[in-house]
Amino acid sequence: MKFICSLLLPLLLLGCAEDKPAVNAQWGTPEYNASQFFHALYVEKDLQKAKLMCTPEYAALIESYGSVRQVGRSMMNMSYDTVEVRVNHSGGNLREQYEDIAQIDILLTGHLDGKQINEMRTVELIKQDGNWLIKTVQVDKFASSAR
Repeated sequence: MKFICSLLLPLLLLGCAEDKPAVNAQWGTPEYNASQFFHALYVEKDLQKAKLMCTPEYAALIESYGSVRQVGRSMMNMSYDTVEVRVNHSGGNLREQYEDIAQIDILLTGHLDGKQINEMRTVELIKQDGNWLIKTVQVDKFASSAR
């Protein structure tokens, strides 16, 4: 009996373990949607999922680039081999939100060709039909990769 319990206990513990959340924000908030957008692009490499989080106009712009790699490299001006996406919780205001408009700063920390790359992007979101959608992404003016 002890033998069977010792075999089942690790399986039960593994089954109860939760995966680490993909983003560090509460579901349904502008912070969550902004970070999920970058997670879809850079971690999952899923262009369709990223487009679903955007306004129709911004989704059409993303679609015009054709691939996740082109969106990341050309449109966002960032490329990564691996990346961690986080909401910028530093500073005074977490977000600037006025009724149905929000601006969220997203931090991206990753590696490309063995070099560490830290970037920040400001995501503008708009609330439509109860959902926060990405309207545009601004490049950090002070980033070394900004052109």
